[in-house]
Amino acid sequence: MIVNTSKGQKKLSILEGKTILQLLQENDIYLSAICGGRGACGKCKIKVLKGSLPITLKDEKYFSKEELEKGYRLACSAYPEEGLEITMDFSEEDFIIVNEFCRRFRKIDSRLHIVDISLEDIDWHKINSMHLAIQSKLQESYQLSYKGLKALSNLLDDAVQTSNKSSVQLLVKDNIILDAFSKEAIQTYGIAIDIGTTTLGFHLLDLQTGEIEGTYSQLNSQRMYGADVITRIQSATTGNLEKLKVAIIKDIVTGVEKLLSNTGINKRFIYSTTIAGNTTMLHLLLGLSPRSLGQFPFTSTILSLMEYNFEKVLQSNLLDCSVDLLPGIDAYVGADIVAGILHHEMFQTEKVTMLIDIGTNGEIVIGNRAGFLATATAAGPALEGGNISCGTGCITGAITSVIYDGGNFQYKTIGDEKPIGLCGSGIIDMVAEGLKHGWIDKTGRLSEIFLNGEVILYQDEKNGVIKLTQKDIREIQLAKSALRSGIKCLMEQYGVDYGGIDCVYLAGGFGSNINIESAVRIGLIPEELKEKIQISGNSCLGGVVKYLLDKSCKQYLTAIVNKAKAINLSSDLKFNDLFINNIYF
Repeated sequence: MIVNTSKGQKKLSILEGKTILQLLQENDIYLSAICGGRGACGKCKIKVLKGSLPITLKDEKYFSKEELEKGYRLACSAYPEEGLEITMDFSEEDFIIVNEFCRRFRKIDSRLHIVDISLEDIDWHKINSMHLAIQSKLQESYQLSYKGLKALSNLLDDAVQTSNKSSVQLLVKDNIILDAFSKEAIQTYGIAIDIGTTTLGFHLLDLQTGEIEGTYSQLNSQRMYGADVITRIQSATTGNLEKLKVAIIKDIVTGVEKLLSNTGINKRFIYSTTIAGNTTMLHLLLGLSPRSLGQFPFTSTILSLMEYNFEKVLQSNLLDCSVDLLPGIDAYVGADIVAGILHHEMFQTEKVTMLIDIGTNGEIVIGNRAGFLATATAAGPALEGGNISCGTGCITGAITSVIYDGGNFQYKTIGDEKPIGLCGSGIIDMVAEGLKHGWIDKTGRLSEIFLNGEVILYQDEKNGVIKLTQKDIREIQLAKSALRSGIKCLMEQYGVDYGGIDCVYLAGGFGSNINIESAVRIGLIPEELKEKIQISGNSCLGGVVKYLLDKSCKQYLTAIVNKAKAINLSSDLKFNDLFINNIYF
């Protein structure tokens, strides 16, 4: 079987009983499969160029008669035969990823510092090693890293040739000598990484100035095994754990390579890498079974701050530096949310603030310096275009905003390109406009004036349509009710009303692009909080950067985790009642 990818053609061996999707996954060829290959999302679209594939019931569900005639099929239900050639949808490679955040750094004081040592008065006849010479000058006892040892060897080699052993500069982290230099200026850089369920964000920053020298982002290629953490957990526990681990490691190493290439910074000068992500993402990165995360009482293997070597975690000798993985609160309120709390300094204020991170899951935190309550709601992938008939991610051509003027739709797309689907913010706008103009009622029922239970937003010259269906509206109702009910439930348990909340930080890629008016109209966000919302961008990445630049953050993280309590809404009867009531618009 020949597969046309964005990087050229690949020839794959056909294995009996394996679907095309499974063959693509086993050969590290990315194809979005939001539902994990169950045939429930219709997103693993392929097109037959040569040969043939039988039409399945799942194909008939997701493709029109014209599309089927053109050769479109679902990879998850297609079993290939010899002589087959296919191509795939490459549009997700243009995914627009939010890496920006509101900078709020009051100081730069990383754990790295420079120690100048003069060796001019050393009696080299009595002290017979560079290491002992340095130790004789230091006021404290320091360990020597292997990287630092090699650097001392090089300095000694140069000194033998030049007869110059006058001074040395040491780069120290805690009580460890990381590196050593002679006269050259020491450069120190760190890399901040946010592992999102859908996307990865990277920043390369100067640890002395705090300046961000390079940024990179990409899709999380684990997406081919499912869009949300539950699907990934199921995939990992049915034989794909190692594949999921390898996929995310490859993504991270690729991202680091891109940062180094784009900035021209010597990899020797990268001394710290810090990673945050939800608890499932960190388990998969470390190759830890996530089975217990998906079963009551939802227990994690570890939630603490972890510090390892780059090669140990990422199975690559690309960098010789430490890797810190930030701590989490529980199985579904992870290090990404802890990083968001750190970024917004919610742990230092007397005022009660709220952080809402709307993504594949909806995480909510409320509190102040006295303590926090946190929870996660199973909003599902609908708010990011998943499980929506014409839904798509934030890619070029995705419809991001919609206005209905009573007869026609006006819309905007990413890149001002031809529409290819509705991303989360566009879907919210569509539903909001339907409620505003009366063709969606409070129960979510679509007016009978629309034939076949669907609203046509766009139709191209080949009769391809972008539409909103009754099923799509129901998916949005479930997602918005989960988030809205989580907000209310958390407030009640914390003991505060809307007036007692000073500020609401809306984080994540979806939160950065959403029309607040539309979100309030459909009931995703309470009207009472509308004027208190601050768009914060990628608050997780902001918290990771803050951790790299301020050594005090290590103790701040301990305080945050110790003062935070996670609430499990699945067993909360109040939440169940709220969820039923909030289903309505």
